Amino acid sequence: METNNNPVPRALVWILGAFLIAFIGVYGVGKAYDISRSVKDSKDPKRTVSISAEGKVDAVPDMATINLGVITRGATAQIVQDQNSGKVNQIVEYAKSLGIAKEDIKTTQFNIYPQYDYSNGRNVIIGYEANQTVTVKVKGIDKSTDTLGKLIDGATDNGANEINGISLGFDDPENLKQEARKQAIDKAKEKAQELARQAGLDLGKVVTISETGGSYPSPVTPYAMDYATGRTINQAKTISPSIEPGSQEITQQMTVVFELK
Repeated sequence: METNNNPVPRALVWILGAFLIAFIGVYGVGKAYDISRSVKDSKDPKRTVSISAEGKVDAVPDMATINLGVITRGATAQIVQDQNSGKVNQIVEYAKSLGIAKEDIKTTQFNIYPQYDYSNGRNVIIGYEANQTVTVKVKGIDKSTDTLGKLIDGATDNGANEINGISLGFDDPENLKQEARKQAIDKAKEKAQELARQAGLDLGKVVTISETGGSYPSPVTPYAMDYATGRTINQAKTISPSIEPGSQEITQQMTVVFELK
């Protein structure tokens, strides 16, 4: 009977077996370490406190936006366009003479419409109407409203026959919002420190900050004339415009999570 004297297969089996045993041992130790670490972490969670606070800033509007309109009517489109453009140019130059920057003067509307008369069963063009609106920003009204009053009077003298109203707002609203945010965060920190003290703990670093709300007032319109009030421009000019900016409130709500030690 023949005997298999080749030792290679048996040696290979021993090598593979030893490798498998070593692998299982290392894997088991690793899993045991992970489980141990997980248990340790779960017993020592990070302690935090979440505080919400609101910041409020009262500010006087420092900018007014006014829409100055010119309406002209005539026999042809070219006539009304020329007349309208001439008056608008006069208004723009007058605004510049008051120190208003060119970039704060902008044409926001220009239209020419045919005027019809219905006669003998058909519409007949009897003329044209041009309507142009210039929007002007007047800054620094928190210090003085003289420029705004002069602009209204001078614009009507130079041909404006429609003033829809004046809206009051802020030249740099983001700066006011940032101030309200800072105030809210400071309040949140102060409250968190008090709570930590009462609990016998120390306040740690900030974990997260989030903005949860806020309000920014819409521009207000304290003064309007002509079509908005039913008065003619000549009637409106007899009344000196009195504009008081007053004050507006900007609010921001913030939520801050602090670590406790």
